[in-house]
Amino acid sequence: MNVLCLPEASTGTLSTIFGSILKGFLSNGFSEKVRNLEEACINSTVEIYNRIQDELRPTPSKFHYLFNLRDVSKVV
Repeated sequence: MNVLCLPEASTGTLSTIFGSILKGFLSNGFSEKVRNLEEACINSTVEIYNRIQDELRPTPSKFHYLFNLRDVSKVV
C-alpha cells in the first residue's frame, strides 16, 4: 500500500495551469478583444474557487458543498 500526500496548489500554479489551457483555446479564431480577457477570467475564477474553499465548507447539514479543481476546469 502506498500513501501519497500532495500539498494544495498555490494560486499562481492554478493560474498558470488554467491560463495555459484557456490561452490555447482562445488562440483558435477569437478576436483580440476576447483573447485579452483570458487573464481576468482566470484570476477571477481562481479567486472564486479559493473563497469557496474557505467560506463554504461542507457540514452535516450542507454536505453538498463539495468543490474541487474539476469545478474550475468546467469553467475553463
